[in-house]
Amino acid sequence: MTDSTINYQEVFRTTPGSMALLTPDGVILDVNDEYLEVSGRSREQLLGRNLFDAFPLNPDDPGELGPIQLKASFDVVLATGKRDIIMPVRYDVEDPGRPGDFEERYWAVVNTPLHDQDGQIVIIVHKADEVTHIVNQGRNMLADQG
Repeated sequence: MTDSTINYQEVFRTTPGSMALLTPDGVILDVNDEYLEVSGRSREQLLGRNLFDAFPLNPDDPGELGPIQLKASFDVVLATGKRDIIMPVRYDVEDPGRPGDFEERYWAVVNTPLHDQDGQIVIIVHKADEVTHIVNQGRNMLADQG
């Protein structure tokens, strides 16, 4: 490689897998292209917003545990300083073309802290791969067997 300058933002944004960079209190700093694709949102709709405001709880399903499980995962990361994995988690997403209409979605989630030189968590790398199709395949297989 002759040019030693690497555009790390471009590397992040084109990395496979759906990822967001969050502050420790959940504000979205950046998202990669795949995150935009699976969320159906634009970068402008997400950057600077708290993750839970950008993706609110489905009001038609107040018993949905996804937001609670995700918040608990962030708490584990912040308390331990270590990666936390939750999968799959149901977290419905509002259809951007139909406000108030939520789609059932399942996600495999990995939250990884990035530390500064003093050991403080400065960023949480939030990897959330949509696995709804896998959950639905499992449901179909069980229905066919039963």
